[in-house]
Amino acid sequence: MQFYRAAVLSLIMAVAGCGYLPSELSGGKKPAAGAHARVVARPHSVSCDTPARGFRKVSFARLYQTTGDRKEPFRESADLPAQYDVDAYVWGYRKCHTGENCTAGDHYWLIERGPGDDFEVWVVTPQYPRIAIQSSCRDRLKVGQRYRFSFSRGQLVGFSR
Repeated sequence: MQFYRAAVLSLIMAVAGCGYLPSELSGGKKPAAGAHARVVARPHSVSCDTPARGFRKVSFARLYQTTGDRKEPFRESADLPAQYDVDAYVWGYRKCHTGENCTAGDHYWLIERGPGDDFEVWVVTPQYPRIAIQSSCRDRLKVGQRYRFSFSRGQLVGFSR
């Protein structure tokens, strides 16, 4: 008899689940047919050999403001200079696939550092602010390495180790 109760309980748990998935927070809305996520990235507009420009250095924390909104917890700060340098780590990348606009290269995500300067924490908890760039410098940008990035009017215009 206990075997049957355990089997029924297991079946109910398997069908009903034990919680919710983040995708269920949207209220059951299904995405429109053909819709897909787009990566909005700052393009790398110069050659891979162009070093960081030496613009005024801005701390990574100043790049974003917290919003208190669960869907978009951070937004770009409105008071950024037109040209600035920032020190950041390459957190990850996504290779450009056939069928996408690959003229600007692969997508990379830049982060400041994890809590307590722990890089590993960032890798497993990517809910913190990050900069998305698109670059064809696959041989020069390495995940886990720190670089100084130069931005001018929304475009990546150089980087150095």
